[in-house]
Amino acid sequence: MIELETVRERPEFAAVALTIDAVDARDRVQRSLKGLSATETEDGIKLRTTRGMLVAVVGDRPESDETEAELAYRTAPPSELATRKGRKVFETLEQFTA
Repeated sequence: MIELETVRERPEFAAVALTIDAVDARDRVQRSLKGLSATETEDGIKLRTTRGMLVAVVGDRPESDETEAELAYRTAPPSELATRKGRKVFETLEQFTA
């Protein structure tokens, strides 16, 4: 199981704080993008390609005043489908970054 904190520390992922909660973020992504599956885990909501490649993880941020969730999304390698999908996830939620 990949925890949000572990993903955040991996060099191929970037993390941003969101002003919406994880469930709302997931719903917005699923309405906007095709070809992603979402799995709710105790560590966050994992977004994967249909082939199972991890694209992003959205998790709630406990004890936060300004932000409700955090998005960790794939940024490398640039040519990979999962990375392109990760960028689209970020672009979908960019207006909600803190």
